[in-house]
Amino acid sequence: MSFILLWALPIFLSLLTIPQCIQAKAVFAHFMVANTANYTISDWESDISLAKASSIDAFALNSGFGANHTAKALKDAFAVAKQQNFKLFFSLDYSGNGNWPKDQAVKLLSNYTGHDAYYRHEDGRALVSTFEGFQAAGDWGDIKKEVGKNVGNDKCCFFIPEWASAGLAKASRVSATDGLMSWDAWPYGNTEMNTTEDKQYMDVLKKEGKSYIMPVSPWFYTNLRQFHKNWVWQGDELWTQRWKQVVEVQPEYVEILTWNDYGESHYIGPVREKAVGVLESAGAPFDYVSGMPHDGWRAMLPYWITQYKAGGGQTAREGGEIGEEVLSAWYRVSAASACGDGKTVGNSKSQDQTLLKPAEILQDKVFYSALLEGRADVKVSIGGENRTAEWTDVPEGGRGVYTGSIPFDKHTGEVVVTLTRNGDFLAQMKGKDIQDSCPGNLTNWNAWVGNATAVKTNRAPGADGDDSAGVSLHTSLWLLVFSLLNVSLLI
Repeated sequence: MSFILLWALPIFLSLLTIPQCIQAKAVFAHFMVANTANYTISDWESDISLAKASSIDAFALNSGFGANHTAKALKDAFAVAKQQNFKLFFSLDYSGNGNWPKDQAVKLLSNYTGHDAYYRHEDGRALVSTFEGFQAAGDWGDIKKEVGKNVGNDKCCFFIPEWASAGLAKASRVSATDGLMSWDAWPYGNTEMNTTEDKQYMDVLKKEGKSYIMPVSPWFYTNLRQFHKNWVWQGDELWTQRWKQVVEVQPEYVEILTWNDYGESHYIGPVREKAVGVLESAGAPFDYVSGMPHDGWRAMLPYWITQYKAGGGQTAREGGEIGEEVLSAWYRVSAASACGDGKTVGNSKSQDQTLLKPAEILQDKVFYSALLEGRADVKVSIGGENRTAEWTDVPEGGRGVYTGSIPFDKHTGEVVVTLTRNGDFLAQMKGKDIQDSCPGNLTNWNAWVGNATAVKTNRAPGADGDDSAGVSLHTSLWLLVFSLLNVSLLI
């Protein structure tokens, strides 16, 4: 064997490990089973299909104890997930209906953790999480032991609870855990989200050889009188900021909050009329969800998730697939001063936070972002009046996600965001009108989100197989190795 072949072989072998490293990471979406009482099989098929198209790896099924419809919902969900080669795992909710009885947790996990559609950690054990429940932390040693007897210790359980209310110090000392999840996905006041808490979790857990689930969310507004909830957290530019942080921090797992929690307005799944009953049952003063789609926030998920799994950095940006160029925009449908605030506050008293006015946290702006192969110009019109718009954040090298915003400035009417490149039309999103009045004179602090796909005729050089773009670094390395192997054979 020649010297060149000996030199190339280690590179070849190291490349073989790349997919395994990438697959160790995963992205989940928190899914409220409580909202599926009226679901049919077709609803599950639709949700799972949309999640797969967004590169989401699994739903974390938030399951409270005792709901009458849960058994049927879980049976249908797992059947569809198996059919579509999608994964699910449980996040047992200890908050909504109190504690899960230990024997019932054992029964549920024993029934499902051996299912083909159940998500498994890389060591083969079924992933199990919770929403709160630190008061029952002492149960989990027994739960894991009993479920292990029923399904095999090699299959269950890899336990990563969300015990944020207990604090990192207390939660990390529970020996039954295999990791922890944080619920801290929203910034305090009008500040930008940071990764301080994420890094604290990761530092502590890394010392113990445990995993971390990092939370990501696009928005937060809730107004449910039954639960004494009526506040907003800052979400204006949070979605893009947080995904950049995911790419930077590189946690083992990411969980999107949420797929379908309509009561807290951080859903990224479709708005299903049959699933928003919580607004009425929990005493919302008005329907702040219907007609307020958030699907546009899914448009760039495949790109962000690819960047995260590829490890981020320049190599990932240059070699990552963009696929279709897309445009997204989001905004509230009335200015903060147009109507009454509905006694909504900024920040949460339940979190011991200083209360502010919503207008001190949320800005009266149209926010827009675009996933582009190369720079494009952006134009925004409100009510037919064109406004000067610019990008406030441009990706290094010109390829990636661009973001920007423009204030309402008391304008009302239809919102239209348009992209052009070299004077040619690229994409346009037409959105819901901004109004100067509100139903019941109550401001809806939820966001309207829309998106549009670029026409392919005006894409930047290098998109969709344009030979002028060259090839990715990953492809180049493979070509290099095989070239060296061919040379060595000739020698």
